[in-house]
Amino acid sequence: MQIFSLLAIFFALLVAIFAVQNAGPVEINFLAWQFSNISLVLVILGSAAFGALVVFLLGAVRQVRQAREIRELKSQHKRLQETIARLELVAAGKGAGQQERKQEA
Repeated sequence: MQIFSLLAIFFALLVAIFAVQNAGPVEINFLAWQFSNISLVLVILGSAAFGALVVFLLGAVRQVRQAREIRELKSQHKRLQETIARLELVAAGKGAGQQERKQEA
């Protein structure tokens, strides 16, 4: 996990350096919107921030799915352990009953 954090910081630093070196005003056209004389720094940093937000949201969705699956698997594990315990009790009871019958015979 630390290597991921270090890579993220390194990438953010590279983006910041790139943005500062390209600070001139530009015109942006996106679908029906037009922005003129906006700093390229804002475009680059805004795009990077939007990308980070998308990655964060996708990661959060994945974590919620995994947490739900873990909760379901724990519940299933508990039910199966209870079933095993009941079956062991039944098997022990039958085994004791068979031994008593053999001793009586």
